[in-house]
Amino acid sequence: MGILEKIKEEFLSGKPIVLIDEERELEADFVYPAQMITDDIVEFMTKYGKGLFCLVGPQNELLRRGFFRLPSNYSANYFIPVDFPSTKLSTGIPAKERAITCQKLVDETLTISNFKYPGHVTLIGAIEFSKRKGHSESSIELLKMLGFKPYSVIIEILDEKGDSHNLQYIDEICERFNLAKLTIKQVWREYIKNNQLLKIKACANLPTKFGVFKVLSFDNNLDQQEHFALLKEYKGIPLVRIHSECVTGDCLNSLRCDCGSQLEKALKIIQKHGGILLYLRQEGRGIGLSWKISAYELQDSGIDTYDANIKLGFNPDERDYAIAVQMLKTLGITKIKLLTNNPDKANQLENYGIKVEERIPLIGEIQTHNIRYLKTKVMKFGHTISEITNVEG
Repeated sequence: MGILEKIKEEFLSGKPIVLIDEERELEADFVYPAQMITDDIVEFMTKYGKGLFCLVGPQNELLRRGFFRLPSNYSANYFIPVDFPSTKLSTGIPAKERAITCQKLVDETLTISNFKYPGHVTLIGAIEFSKRKGHSESSIELLKMLGFKPYSVIIEILDEKGDSHNLQYIDEICERFNLAKLTIKQVWREYIKNNQLLKIKACANLPTKFGVFKVLSFDNNLDQQEHFALLKEYKGIPLVRIHSECVTGDCLNSLRCDCGSQLEKALKIIQKHGGILLYLRQEGRGIGLSWKISAYELQDSGIDTYDANIKLGFNPDERDYAIAVQMLKTLGITKIKLLTNNPDKANQLENYGIKVEERIPLIGEIQTHNIRYLKTKVMKFGHTISEITNVEG
């Protein structure tokens, strides 16, 4: 049984699931489809969650129905809290009345005029998952993938001391009540696998010093960057190079890295054997050109490329190859032979549903200026560059 099928079974059996944010907030929320919410589930979520009881819906739909945002100076997208006046005596506080409010909020024929405010169910507007990977957006996308209406009930889980960052306590709660759990990263993976977010925009011939390729651009609803692909006619499983942008190496012939020489070698190989080059706008392992130059400055003082990114407040490698997966899917490709020394690249593609039939080394130029950089790739990033072990420097 796949992860989505398991989560759907949990919901249909009347159990919330636990959704963990391991990367942004280090918090976990109970999540349940609003269309199925009951007073018993509200009571369970508020008793053992103890955080802010919220209903999440698509931002644009909430705005269309007249619900309005509250002023905010950070990234949370809170709307006015509301109650549904189910009886003349209703206060909106009891679990049963909060369950009714959540159920009524799913009914898109109702507008803010049908509700009282301020109330006791906090509304949150979810934006596109590709723009914000929070509990709000991931819970909505999860429900959509499972065939439920895009309205979720969520609440943060606090431990006995009121701490929302105790992931060990989250594990204990899941074990105590036999609750399924998943991470936002897992939801993102399923989102990428189950949605088509790119389409080909234009295709033209591109003569180069390596040969003539087809160059393709894309309408991109994933990250809105202008990634592109170069194609050479191939047979069978295509040879693929996924190349992250390196302006200094690719355009300025920098000797600090091997990127430019890897790009040239990949184009020569693809010209000879056929295949695809995906050029991703992920400068500096995803931190951007300006920050990469700051990392260079740190490297000039003796810090390696791995630790420089950390010192600047980033992960050693910020890249997510979801966009490459979407590009391959747009081209109708699910199996590849991958030109790379980077096992993380192959692992990410596999996790997103692309079968890597073979990983083929791509050794760039090795010289005095980049030997320390390449050794760091091998020792700290796990790249497979066997030639490095025989080089002094």
